[in-house]
Amino acid sequence: MSKVFLPLIEIIFLLSLIVLFDSNAQTPKQYTIKPEVKIFTDSNLIIKQFSFGQFPFAGELIIKKKSIENDFWESVDTLKNGQLTFSDTTIKTEVEVPNEYGFEFFSDSLQSFGYYLIGNKNSFELNNGNVLILVDSTVYPALKNEIFQFADDLIADGWSPEIKTVPRCETFNPIEIRKVKRVVNKYKTLWRKNFKALILVGRVAVPYTGNYTFDGHPEHVGAFPSDLVYVLPDSLLSDENEYNIQAVREQNRNVPFDGKFDQTTIPQYINIAVGRIDFSQLPDFPQSEIELLKNYFHKNHSFRMGEFPISNKCLIDDGFGTQSDEIFSADAWMNFQALCSTIIEGKLTDNIKENYYRFSYACNSGSYTSCWSAINSEDCAKFPIKTTFSFLFGSYFWDWDTERNLLRSVLASSPYSLLVAWIGRPFWHFHHFAFGYPFSLSFIKTANNKDVYNSTGKYGKKGMHLEVIGDPTLRINYPKPASNFIYNFLNDTLLILQWEPPADTSNLTGYLISKMNENGTNRIFQILPKDSSTLMMPFSSKGAYQFQLRALYKKTTQFGSYFETSSALILKIVKN
Repeated sequence: MSKVFLPLIEIIFLLSLIVLFDSNAQTPKQYTIKPEVKIFTDSNLIIKQFSFGQFPFAGELIIKKKSIENDFWESVDTLKNGQLTFSDTTIKTEVEVPNEYGFEFFSDSLQSFGYYLIGNKNSFELNNGNVLILVDSTVYPALKNEIFQFADDLIADGWSPEIKTVPRCETFNPIEIRKVKRVVNKYKTLWRKNFKALILVGRVAVPYTGNYTFDGHPEHVGAFPSDLVYVLPDSLLSDENEYNIQAVREQNRNVPFDGKFDQTTIPQYINIAVGRIDFSQLPDFPQSEIELLKNYFHKNHSFRMGEFPISNKCLIDDGFGTQSDEIFSADAWMNFQALCSTIIEGKLTDNIKENYYRFSYACNSGSYTSCWSAINSEDCAKFPIKTTFSFLFGSYFWDWDTERNLLRSVLASSPYSLLVAWIGRPFWHFHHFAFGYPFSLSFIKTANNKDVYNSTGKYGKKGMHLEVIGDPTLRINYPKPASNFIYNFLNDTLLILQWEPPADTSNLTGYLISKMNENGTNRIFQILPKDSSTLMMPFSSKGAYQFQLRALYKKTTQFGSYFETSSALILKIVKN
């Protein structure tokens, strides 16, 4: 299927999406702040020294911090009159965690923002919470092996998954949506606050809600797809107020009692991340839907096994620049500066066809199938797309329940794509990713953000359209695990665990062995040095036991350090 670009139409799309303003020739990067950080330890004190490059205008820089768990900032300092350095001193504790720092610069001509985790993290999270995987019952039989492997991979990363099948639903169907919602509600009651992620696989029923368009096109105003519907209480969802029969697409029309809900904004705090892996209606690809799904889970497993290229490069393809006072690409600059040591500016498809980038971003005018001059759905089927975490912004394609949709096409591409999101309205905040936290945490922080994280972004905060296309449980990186994890008994009273080291041990710190408790939670059993390959312990009790072995690496970044763990090797032991 050929693609014809119509310049006049694309210009109209562009003007609908942005509001032009006089930017005084600033660059998007200048609307973000990146400090240089040095961390020292003096006796029982931790000293963080910050320095900043020269700002182009006179103004004041507000510095604040908080813990990652809460949403309330503590004022640290305000730098004025050209001050470019400051220090923050804290008392060293046994368990070290990074603080979250916010930097906000204000002048008459410029506002800039930056958010970072800064410090050292010496703790490990072995229990990330429960994940519900709902699989389209039509594709499930052909995907059984891949789905079971995916569940095992989640367990090896500290998650507790549950797999359920639900009916396939090709078109909008309120009855099927209610069926799926009843399944989710059951697990919300069962798991309560430990329910952390919902992943939909295949053509699971697509809920619609709201009466708005996040890209500014009048004919696109209406209901939009939203899997957040599934994680909200029924009592907060209504279907009696919105009336819109003007939308061009039937799917976007919304009238009372049609099964499409009224809510445009998220009505309460959420703590469940949602992700969808759906490759239906992608005719640009020669592979079948089943083949694309199988390929996705093979990619996912390879990434978790440390088999992707090692790269800390990000790519930005900015088609808007400072044409809008929202400075869309500042969202990418703000996050990528926290995540990457190297940020390259260039054309998206030209670069990712040739070289691997862990993160990529592009923004420009768009259609359901394209981000103009950056990438389109045909590209995804035709060329290798060598990027893992893709972030895009442009008109129309955020409405992902469409044939040949760009976001879903990027996810379906080979060989490395695992997560895609439409960012810019609102600005997303995924700097937490830099310290090994799963992307689900950043999704939840973004979905609940009203005024915790400020930016040049103006629209879309707490929007019901927020969605991860892909797997929200992923971490930024998975180093290679050990291998050949086996056990033997000596004289029936001594258990011997043995393993072989990863092929590359240059950055290896040691090994973390954990033991599964009867309630299904992991606890650290032993941390061993890097030259270890055996653990012996008294073991006389009968029963079933599970041990997990993770290779442990200390990761040093430009903002501190943390311990990065491989996926676990799991050993199940039954002693009669």
